[in-house]
Amino acid sequence: MSTEYLNNKSFEIIIIKYQQAQRYKKRLQMLEEDVVYQRQNSKSLRNPLIIENQEIAEANSAFSDAQKVLASAFYTLSQNIVRYAKFSHIDEDDAIQEGVLICFERAEKFDPRKGKAFNYLTTCILNHFRQLWRSARNYQELKKRYNDLIQIKLGLDTNARRKDKINSKNFDRYQDRR
Repeated sequence: MSTEYLNNKSFEIIIIKYQQAQRYKKRLQMLEEDVVYQRQNSKSLRNPLIIENQEIAEANSAFSDAQKVLASAFYTLSQNIVRYAKFSHIDEDDAIQEGVLICFERAEKFDPRKGKAFNYLTTCILNHFRQLWRSARNYQELKKRYNDLIQIKLGLDTNARRKDKINSKNFDRYQDRR
């Protein structure tokens, strides 16, 4: 595991390069759409827009390279956060991937003048995991209240049915042994 990307300054440089590559790619895509529109709607133009296919390929390549470097940095950050926080009820690999996705969502909005990239992304990942934990906890509490309500209203005992199932399985095993 590399700690090369855990430096705040390198994080910011990687994010800024990613944002620049993304903006350049989007600008070329918009220009390409304009060229297609001009060709379809105008027969004679004085100064037609011209975009080289090589320029588009270079922009796509630069964006892809920036994405790979950023993904590697985000993976390292997310992995360290998940291992440090020791989330007990979630799969570590899933949590790491979730953290990387959160970082990619937040990287587009990051402004280095407003704060530090490392602190910002760490906070975003931890807040996301806290929200997931709260949602799961609230779901479990709601499920418990619902089961209690059913037991009171209908006079059903869901725990008794569960116990009966277990007892019947044990009885079947006992019969098989005889």
